[in-house]
Amino acid sequence: MITTRTGPRPCDEALALVRQRVRSTLAQVAGRGIFPHAAPSATGEWGGTREGNWTSGFWVGLLWHEAALSGDTQDADVATAWTLRLAPHVHRKTHDIGFVFASSAVLGAEIGGVAACRDLALRAADALAGMFHPTAGVIPIGSQAEIGAGLDDVTIDCMVNLPLLWWAWRATGEERYLRVAQSHAGRTAQWHVKPDGRIIQSVHFDPETGHPVREETHQGSGTQGCWTRGQAWGVYGFASAYRATNEPRFLEVAVRTADYYFDRAGTDLVPFYCFDDPAIPDVPRDSSAAAITAAGLLILAEHAPEAAARSRCLARADVLLSAIATGYLTPEREGDPRPHGMLLHSCYNRKAGWDTDHEIVWGNYFLMEALRARARLR
Repeated sequence: MITTRTGPRPCDEALALVRQRVRSTLAQVAGRGIFPHAAPSATGEWGGTREGNWTSGFWVGLLWHEAALSGDTQDADVATAWTLRLAPHVHRKTHDIGFVFASSAVLGAEIGGVAACRDLALRAADALAGMFHPTAGVIPIGSQAEIGAGLDDVTIDCMVNLPLLWWAWRATGEERYLRVAQSHAGRTAQWHVKPDGRIIQSVHFDPETGHPVREETHQGSGTQGCWTRGQAWGVYGFASAYRATNEPRFLEVAVRTADYYFDRAGTDLVPFYCFDDPAIPDVPRDSSAAAITAAGLLILAEHAPEAAARSRCLARADVLLSAIATGYLTPEREGDPRPHGMLLHSCYNRKAGWDTDHEIVWGNYFLMEALRARARLR
């Protein structure tokens, strides 16, 4: 498989494989018109739906990254068409619209310069900002009946919805986007991040007072378990908040949450789905958490103010990318029937039994983002 060395060359090899996977995914799903969501690690056959869900923007983001790398106008046209299919999601009353459009319409505006994508991204940003709860100072989950959450609940996941608002602020100069995103990020740092850097997934609050009343983890091994993808969302989300604002408080939280990840991840560095499951090692790993964390570290490697901090974040990202490339990415190897460049062994939701040993589209997206960022830092 890919060499264990860190640095540009193995990342170049991994990026080439991931690009192959984008192409093979498009060949699989285009005829069916489905947004790919998850594929079993054993086969690589994507499942998904025509209308898409909260993960569908990540597929479109992969297409935009590929268009940027290829420079082919036909690739940009394909990405544009998939982006515009997501337009109905603007009307969903859920923070997930940040996931959907930050990774699709925003890239269509930034990479493709497509006016319709910019308009769609701004409509989505308006919808997300409109969900803001001014008393609590946060964006609640919204309509998420399948996990028993809603308008009195905020999750760490929403930190990775905020890039939609950071972008809208930069694109328009309108401070309202900034105010909502700053408030949410600050409150999340207070409510969700423990002094040692451990992240709790969900906090419920009293809608009248805005005060937190209960915390829990939906997707970890217990209500206080440290769900590793939640930890990764925090690393990436606070790194993005620092990049957008240059506020030291967000940099400190991003570093503290990354420190906790590395303290708990073990020698493999690709973590189990929950750091605290008592059944470890007989539980699934989540390679997507490693990819998200690497992408967050590379934001800090580009934007942290001190050279020593940038160097440390880059070194950590390199060892994560090496672990992914050597152990979790299907290689070009004779006799392996699976598509090249699959990111194996991600876990969506073990408690619900959803896609517990799969390639999942957001893992591919954040791996592609991380590998492109690493290429900029030669």
